[in-house]
Amino acid sequence: MAGLVQLLLLAFFSFAPQSSLAFAQAGGLPLIKPPPLVRIIGAFVSLDDTQRSNLQTLTVQVKKDNWRLRIREIKPLTATTNSGWGLLKDLVPPSLRLVGPDELIALLQRNDIAGQILVLEGRLYIGDHMLYLTAVTVTEP
Repeated sequence: MAGLVQLLLLAFFSFAPQSSLAFAQAGGLPLIKPPPLVRIIGAFVSLDDTQRSNLQTLTVQVKKDNWRLRIREIKPLTATTNSGWGLLKDLVPPSLRLVGPDELIALLQRNDIAGQILVLEGRLYIGDHMLYLTAVTVTEP
């Protein structure tokens, strides 16, 4: 009986692909890349704002507040196959939730935030329509 168990174990480990060196070298384990780190420069305007602009816009949500973000520039800070603008075209519908540490979110919830120049940096999770903020800079226009 012990011989049969040993034989079964030997057969299992001989044919189990995840235990073979060839499987690991052939890329059998998935390569998980982090989402792209991006920098977005723009400004929040009211959703009711009807002023025409040639800037691309996204509807953004910061906790309970909703804004339209007019984007002046977006660029990837890590290697990606898409340009910054190419990443945005994958956001359908064009909306994002801005999340991150409370101290960064608090900067975006100021009463005077509309019209301020924002530099937002973070990881862009396209499928989740989410930008996880790692840095926020707010400046006067």
